[in-house]
Amino acid sequence: MNRVYLITALHTSVHAAFLGSKVLLSLLALQLGADAATVGLLIACYAVPPMVLAVHVGRLADRIGMRLPMMLGAASVACAMLVGWVWGTVLSLFAVATLVGIGFALYVVSSQNLVGTLAGDRSRNYSILTIGYSVSNFIGPVTAGYVIEFHGHAATFLVFALFPAPAILILALCRALTKMAAAPSPAGPRRASDLLSNGPLRRTIIMSGLQMATWELYVFFVPIYGHSVGISPSAIGTILGSFAIATFLVRFGLPLLTARLRVETVLSGAMLMAAGACILFPLVQNVHGLAAISFVIGLGMGCGHPLSLTLSFERSPPGRSAEAAGLRVTTTNLARVAVPLLTGLFGAVLGPAALLWLNASVLAGTSYLARHID
Repeated sequence: MNRVYLITALHTSVHAAFLGSKVLLSLLALQLGADAATVGLLIACYAVPPMVLAVHVGRLADRIGMRLPMMLGAASVACAMLVGWVWGTVLSLFAVATLVGIGFALYVVSSQNLVGTLAGDRSRNYSILTIGYSVSNFIGPVTAGYVIEFHGHAATFLVFALFPAPAILILALCRALTKMAAAPSPAGPRRASDLLSNGPLRRTIIMSGLQMATWELYVFFVPIYGHSVGISPSAIGTILGSFAIATFLVRFGLPLLTARLRVETVLSGAMLMAAGACILFPLVQNVHGLAAISFVIGLGMGCGHPLSLTLSFERSPPGRSAEAAGLRVTTTNLARVAVPLLTGLFGAVLGPAALLWLNASVLAGTSYLARHID
């Protein structure tokens, strides 16, 4: 079996627990009497550990390999679920969210770097990995919703505690899975500023942060705009669903595109296409038209993650690819924390339409960076 498929399957399982637990913790906190501000702080606890730890995790993985950090990451997610099952109080949920965030930092930085070291077409391998992300985006929240409804919150914690178990078991038994053909880690002190002094890598990391910012802003914008023009909640869900389907489907076709065109060219064109669609979005109020535009935006934005992973790995200094992956994860999680806060302020001042035109400008800038990355 090609290793990329097994690594993707394991990553999907761990990532589904990460995403599903967000739904679980939010709903349980509300049931326990927490207000919206408390829930917001709870969800922020997911992003803070990766933001703080990802670069350090990358340095560790560069030195000792991917296997141990991935095992510790999966185990941290499982332990977090058991903490929630045992205690189930609002205070314990903050511990759960923090442990899951730590586990995510350990697992995602290491697994992304591992996929980059595999033999074969790197763009194809990263496309397969991000297809797994799309699957976990569906499995995690849907599992949380159904298990909570029919069996309760405690049972859901137990179910999600089992999700990382295959990763822990297979990583423990199958050392060959994480065998790498990467350059040895360089000796001596290392600083993130050293990586940022590398122009192409710096532009790639900035581009990754901008891509995450545009994704978060779009998902944040659609419900606000839909509500402002009188679109029903179910129709808003359909519009976002169209976006999600497109981000999933486009990743199957990426290897064909990157086999014929440079990764930078594909990424630049995809971001420009998404920017053009974002300009049109606030000019339309028909649900079917908005769903079609949302699909086009999804096709463009869906290219961003796998292609930026490829560019980040290829522009990393020898022996520091995991550290560069950690710096990328730090940047994207900073965007996850900052974008909802900043766009809320901009939206209140400028109005909903201006938010998406701002998004179009950022996407156009990302397209320019992709084309001039070297």
